[in-house]
Amino acid sequence: MMMADIMKCSLCKTNPKIYYQRHSGLNFCKECFIKYILKRARKTIGRKNITKDMTIIVGLSGGKDSLVMAHVLKELYKPIPNTRIIGVMVDEGIEGYRKEGITHAIEFCEEYNMEYKIATFKETVGYNLDEIVKIAKEKNVNLNPCTFCGVIRRKILNKVSLNENADYLAIGHNLDDIAQAVMMNYIKGDINKLAILGKDAGSSLFVKRMKPLQDIPEHEVLLFADLIGLNYHKDPCPYSSISYRAEVSDIVENLEKKHPGTSYSIVSGFKKLIEHIPVEKNMSICKYCGEAGSSEICKSCALLENLGIRV
Repeated sequence: MMMADIMKCSLCKTNPKIYYQRHSGLNFCKECFIKYILKRARKTIGRKNITKDMTIIVGLSGGKDSLVMAHVLKELYKPIPNTRIIGVMVDEGIEGYRKEGITHAIEFCEEYNMEYKIATFKETVGYNLDEIVKIAKEKNVNLNPCTFCGVIRRKILNKVSLNENADYLAIGHNLDDIAQAVMMNYIKGDINKLAILGKDAGSSLFVKRMKPLQDIPEHEVLLFADLIGLNYHKDPCPYSSISYRAEVSDIVENLEKKHPGTSYSIVSGFKKLIEHIPVEKNMSICKYCGEAGSSEICKSCALLENLGIRV
């Protein structure tokens, strides 16, 4: 094979390559790569779910993943009649960080003529995340900010989705996110969380999740965002560096560098495994907030109660 051929796109055989996919050995030009990402997301969503009369809530942080997801959904559902795609930004109240992300998300929604709503931790639980972290320190309570944040964010997004009678709640998790979550729960031995991660809760109290980017690696999501010219929030959350996920992320990333395709293998094996893991479907209504939970006190209220706070 001549060098000139190597530098061409493996798919169209005409345009110059702009990206080499290590695990497959394929070269992509700009046009073919964009088509590839859209095709990959369409396959993940499934043809039966790209249909008319659907309402989809999209969790928007303003970062690359959420905006790429929103762009992909707008493209795939563009020719579908009577489809509502609504962006929801959750303001956790992280000083010097969240406002910029919300600004990027709003700009995206206005450019794409997309409905959007903003919900806050403050209006949901009475405190923002910075205040919660401060209270935990004052009371000497060991609280992982990322754990608390994730619980409240999911609660808010689910509530908005229920209020809008949404068919799906779309989350911008990419392949790396899924692989990290799988490994975190493997290491902790948390089988129930593994089952929940891979299956729908099967309850009318929870809106079904849609993860269009779950089979696309983070670096490909980033490349796609840059190729189509998305203006996204680039700064990391100030709390993310102290999370357990950050440690697991480093492990998976190092394995991926040495063994291309590791993340695909982790997720592929996980998908085969969860077919044999039952999901606990005991759902109830939280006695404090009235929202859905797996026991009489939902996880967010339990975390608040541990801090001596009642909703």
